[in-house]
Amino acid sequence: MQSFQKIKTIVTPLDKVNVDTDQIVPKQFLKLVQKSGFGKFLFYNWRYDDQEKLKSDFILNDPKYKNSKILVAGDNFGCGSSREHAVWALLDYGFSV
Repeated sequence: MQSFQKIKTIVTPLDKVNVDTDQIVPKQFLKLVQKSGFGKFLFYNWRYDDQEKLKSDFILNDPKYKNSKILVAGDNFGCGSSREHAVWALLDYGFSV
């Protein structure tokens, strides 16, 4: 485990409460077992439409937050079933967990 270092970054505000692990990484991506490559699945159902195009109204799709290293979410973030894939997705996307 790496020690936490001081970083300077824009903060991404995810104004939602009770974000569970199914929302962080949908179940269809849980068959994969490698730890890398999960960033593209982060908040998949919120980030992409039915044609797999980015939804412009979702915060992570705003270019202003592209290189953000900190995600601030509402209460009970990460609730639901215990899923290491959710952490892998957050890290792979670029957030410091």
